[in-house]
Amino acid sequence: MLEKKVLSAYADGSPIGVIIESFNITHKKVIEILQGYRDESRLKKSFTDEFKKFIAERDSSGDITRSSIAQELGINANTVKKACEQFGQSSKERAVSNQAYTRIDGEFDMKSCPSCKNKKVNIVDDSTTYCKKCGSEHIHKEDHVLKVNFEYLEE
Repeated sequence: MLEKKVLSAYADGSPIGVIIESFNITHKKVIEILQGYRDESRLKKSFTDEFKKFIAERDSSGDITRSSIAQELGINANTVKKACEQFGQSSKERAVSNQAYTRIDGEFDMKSCPSCKNKKVNIVDDSTTYCKKCGSEHIHKEDHVLKVNFEYLEE
């Protein structure tokens, strides 16, 4: 009964911390339940459609990255992506965290990188630059820039 409740809360998009508090269990127990369900759902080198739907439901129900889902379930991120393509959203083009950008206060010109100060930058559009040295993309505003945190964006 506890397992079904944990799996349902997880699929519905509840953060692991909320599941821990709601059911008064440890993080280790939550992971054991999730990975136990994974093991029960394994078919040779694949997973049951039910498990894939479970993954896709988790993906579409909240601001959870696909890499987090893969880590929590102890599976390959590509498996998560394929399950989502098959049973859910084929892509996630939205920010999945409020950490999608890092604000850097100050006035910056578009001739150098606000992060590493290198002068080798490409101008992407009227307000966006890409640094060839550090790989950072910055959106320039009047009194600050927003550095894009690619790790919090998913395709």
